[in-house]
Amino acid sequence: MTAYTRREKIKTTEREKRQQRRIKELTALYEVSKLLTSTMEMNDILSLIVETTAKTLGVKACSLRLLDEKTGEMVLKAAYGLSENYIKKGQVFAWRGVYRDVVSKGDVAIVYDVATDPRFEYSKEASNEGIKSMLIVGLLIQDKPIGGLSVYTDRHYHFSQGQIQIFKGIANEAAAVIEKARLYEERVQRQRIEQELAAAAKIQANLMPQKIPYIRGCQIAAKNIPSKMIGGDFFDFIDFGGSHWGMVIADVSGKGIPGAILMASTRATLRAYLEDPHTVKEVVTNLNRVLCRDTQSDQFVTLFYGMLDMSEATLIYTNAGHNPPILFRKGERIFLQEGGMILGVIPTAIYQEGILHLKKNDVVVFYTDGVTESSRNDTYFGVDRLSEIVRDNISLNAEEIMDKILKNIDSFADNRLEGDDTTIIVLKYLG
Repeated sequence: MTAYTRREKIKTTEREKRQQRRIKELTALYEVSKLLTSTMEMNDILSLIVETTAKTLGVKACSLRLLDEKTGEMVLKAAYGLSENYIKKGQVFAWRGVYRDVVSKGDVAIVYDVATDPRFEYSKEASNEGIKSMLIVGLLIQDKPIGGLSVYTDRHYHFSQGQIQIFKGIANEAAAVIEKARLYEERVQRQRIEQELAAAAKIQANLMPQKIPYIRGCQIAAKNIPSKMIGGDFFDFIDFGGSHWGMVIADVSGKGIPGAILMASTRATLRAYLEDPHTVKEVVTNLNRVLCRDTQSDQFVTLFYGMLDMSEATLIYTNAGHNPPILFRKGERIFLQEGGMILGVIPTAIYQEGILHLKKNDVVVFYTDGVTESSRNDTYFGVDRLSEIVRDNISLNAEEIMDKILKNIDSFADNRLEGDDTTIIVLKYLG
């Protein structure tokens, strides 16, 4: 065999070895890719990544950490082949130790001896775990660091270029799959929220009066406009027969399903107490006691409940921490404040009654904070602006006054439907 022939044979052998290594790398990455795309559950994906990486590279263990952008901590999300004691060894941060050199750029760091390498922070714990060498690669998504993937050996080990290439390939695949799973989780969460809000909106709509009652001697207009978040406003009219009517407007804490449930519970409890003869303040006192017993400590209700007696032209009321309705009478403005504190906080709270003697052409506006707290450039719509609109339109009927108020809120507020519910009742006494 000539020297030329030997050289050519050596070149062929080396080329074949490189091709075999490349085939092995591509095969390994293909197998990893198949496994990692077999599920969209984030926890399952993270567990698959560390197990598959360890087995593919033939190492003792593997761990995956994701970056907390606020604190810089590399939070452990999954581990394979590591003991509970080692997992709990302490915090790891992107800006110090061995991760400092790899996370921001997606680079690779090799620690041949964890016992002597100054970049490694937990050498004693690693020794107890039987860890000798370590290989780390940063995880990037569109050049943005999201975490790091690490493998550990139980003997001092020189990682080959082929192993490093496979490791980097796995890391790139893992980062892409993690991002895909994150987007999937966000989509599922959005869908869940949308379903919850739709259910809450249905509950809220079903609890509102489907028709505004005719009350002899009065004009009444009422409307609830739910926000996109679905709050807990509600209003109601209760026909006690004869000339007696109950009126309620309320705002419960919380949004979505929790707010809707509290609203339904409040309305049902209130109506249950109205079945028996009670004074207005007794109804509110009993309602407060039940809400304190049955609701969580961070839940509460503001409520205005009044008994309208058209034979006497009176409104006997109790205001439990609600926005005070406003009486407009010949240029005068009177707030209906008599009552007590919000409901659901102190079971022994005491409530008082107020009485309003209605006079011809009186206008009373009942509302929730979605009216006065509608805002533009951090400026609230406010009680004074509301009062000015009512005074300017006092000669109109109740429906027209309400429409004027709502149109002014719409033209004033930025993205009103993004904020709180808007509920308003306008009562005009005709005498």
